[in-house]
Amino acid sequence: MKEEKLIQKWLDGELSQEERAALEQLDAFKDYQKIATASQYFKAPKFDADTTYKKIKEDIQNSDHNSSNWLSVFGKIAAILVLAFISYTMFFSNSSEEFTTQIASTEEIKLPDNSTLQLNASSHLNFSEDHWSENRLVNLDGEAFFKVAKGETFTVQTALGAVSVRGTQFNVKQRDQIFIVTCYEGLVEVKTKNKTVLLPAGKEFRQINQTSIVENISEITPTWTKGESSFTSIPIQEVLNELERQYQVTIQVKNLTFDKNQTFTGSFVHRNLDQALKAITIPFHFTYKIEGDIVSIAKRE
Repeated sequence: MKEEKLIQKWLDGELSQEERAALEQLDAFKDYQKIATASQYFKAPKFDADTTYKKIKEDIQNSDHNSSNWLSVFGKIAAILVLAFISYTMFFSNSSEEFTTQIASTEEIKLPDNSTLQLNASSHLNFSEDHWSENRLVNLDGEAFFKVAKGETFTVQTALGAVSVRGTQFNVKQRDQIFIVTCYEGLVEVKTKNKTVLLPAGKEFRQINQTSIVENISEITPTWTKGESSFTSIPIQEVLNELERQYQVTIQVKNLTFDKNQTFTGSFVHRNLDQALKAITIPFHFTYKIEGDIVSIAKRE
């Protein structure tokens, strides 16, 4: 039986014991085995066996059927498999782990190095698990509280800046033009477009509309992880946005406009909408009305 026919039946798993023995007598059989073993790792992207076999057969027919030519043919096939492996690796190495929280929900996430984080409502986070050992990097849109295991540099990247640490506890919030980093343990490095700040435990960096400040804090953990949102000199519009994230309501403001200098310092709870609205509206002499999932806020008459 011709060698190419034996190879085809071998690839199809149809060889008899006698044919198998004949194939094993070929000088290049060991090279065929290595190629077949390597090809099992290329399940994605899909390997076209028919096209590959036709190429093999074509090269066989053009050769002198000696051992050196067979090795040359299968050397070309091995090169094709290497290219396929590179494509496979590039495709899967770009995969990332992604987490998104909905309104009025949070999620606890464990990272590959046993670091942990809590993701606040209406937030998104992603990272590459494949490259984690070389680059501990997460991308954040929203708010999260991190407890980072000691190791190489750990970086949180946001649209407004980056936070880098080696092992500590800190909170990062990035919403629109608000960027707040709070350090509860250790030391964190905060980098924005305009500055770099080293932030020790007990300090908070706040950047609002490109104006930044560093202040002391008294809390030892973020209040939102315990069911309460706290604010220090935060624009009232962002406070109302946060209330929408925590309560699944839509706030309609009647005959009111807020400028960037109109700020709120205080807090609201996450389990009592009426109480939360009182905490926000009373200091500004506003009134509110709840109708289903619509909250109307207006000036007090």
